[in-house]
Amino acid sequence: MDKIGGKTLFGYKQHTLVDDNGLVIAVETTAANRHDSQRHSEALKERGLKNGIQDKAVRNKPLTKRQLQRNRKITQVRYVVERTFGSQERWFGSKILRYVGLDKAHAWHDLQAIAYNLKRLSVLYVKSGRIQPSCAF
Repeated sequence: MDKIGGKTLFGYKQHTLVDDNGLVIAVETTAANRHDSQRHSEALKERGLKNGIQDKAVRNKPLTKRQLQRNRKITQVRYVVERTFGSQERWFGSKILRYVGLDKAHAWHDLQAIAYNLKRLSVLYVKSGRIQPSCAF
């Protein structure tokens, strides 16, 4: 929670785990003032998952060649997650959160994930060839 010009502002981050098709498997919501690296590395290790958080350069300390290579490799996989966020933004206006409180923000993120999966599943089902799209006029 921040105060700017006497106004209280709340910020939250949506952390999303998706499968290869971009379907949301898990969602977690945290306060935006908490840096990702402070919490993710250990949580990912506990679950046996690879860390897909890109390295960032800091002032007067550019990324090493190895970090740049790792970031490029991560980018090839991250597009699936970024596509999911982009679709949620377009379909549900997910950039604007109209709720205050971590529990309410998390409930909103869960509902968006459910709606996204329902919309995405219909497209995947048609692409699988198990159903033929019909046109009703």
